[in-house]
Amino acid sequence: MTQNYYDLLGVNKSASEKEIKTAYRRMARKLHPDVNPDDERAQDQFKKVNEAYEVVGDVAKRKDYDQFGDNWKHADQMRNMGGNGSRGRGQNAGAGFNINDIFGGGGGRPSGANFGDMFGGGGGAGHARQQQRQKQEVVKHQGTIDVSLDEVYTGTTRKISIGSAATGRRNLEVEVLKGVPDGRKIKMRPDRQTEVTLTVNVRSDKRFSREDANLRADIAVPLLDAILGGEAEVPTMTGRIALNIPAGTQNGRSFKIKGRGLPKMNSDESGDLYATVKVRLPDTLSEEEHALYSQLKEIRAGKSKFDRLKNFISGNDEDGEE
Repeated sequence: MTQNYYDLLGVNKSASEKEIKTAYRRMARKLHPDVNPDDERAQDQFKKVNEAYEVVGDVAKRKDYDQFGDNWKHADQMRNMGGNGSRGRGQNAGAGFNINDIFGGGGGRPSGANFGDMFGGGGGAGHARQQQRQKQEVVKHQGTIDVSLDEVYTGTTRKISIGSAATGRRNLEVEVLKGVPDGRKIKMRPDRQTEVTLTVNVRSDKRFSREDANLRADIAVPLLDAILGGEAEVPTMTGRIALNIPAGTQNGRSFKIKGRGLPKMNSDESGDLYATVKVRLPDTLSEEEHALYSQLKEIRAGKSKFDRLKNFISGNDEDGEE
């Protein structure tokens, strides 16, 4: 037999709404699965307390429960038939209806008829199946986890809280694997009745752009280093390294640095880092620098004229102009 909802909460039938809410919170804290992780009996009792509060904590449902007891879910149907839960026969004398006739409490019940026949439920078995479906219903939670690129590189954990004041809060720890892709969905089943789906949002990073496990970074290279050769600093996930810049490096050239990208999820391998050269021109020039650049320009222009003249003499110049 189903335990009385008021008894489950430890209150009288005449308890006020405030008294019922206070009693529920006290019982929920005592029986919560986080407090009793290995106590199946406490967890089962926690579910029953929640079920009781969902009914007697609601004004309309409580009214039906007080009138019809365990069959409060069929209150509308029973009212339509004229039932009011009273043992007296005066309320519906014209129809000769008595609620106890339905449940076998009176002598006027037709042979073989029962409550399950009237509502298509097969009696107590139908009610039991309905309760079982309610117990098996999965409560689904959804949310988003923001992580930095550094946390993608190392992996991290997050603590989240699910539930509500009515059902009780529950804290969970979520593991975010290293190399996790942006938009990845993490699914958790802390118990059979709970499902949590979290979407990973990887925040943008000023240092890098990401292409799966590969990273790209722009590196500023002074003009003369690009022309004559030199070294440039390249950012990586673990610090800056020196990159050799060959003489005559063109703007936009990319250098592949193997294994310096992000770890690949569920793998011991890592992606690569691509450093792209951005030639940096001087903002200002001193008088001496200006003179030297002008001289270099004249030298480059003179060489160009000399090359065209040489081509003309050898007959390779098509238009014959200097």
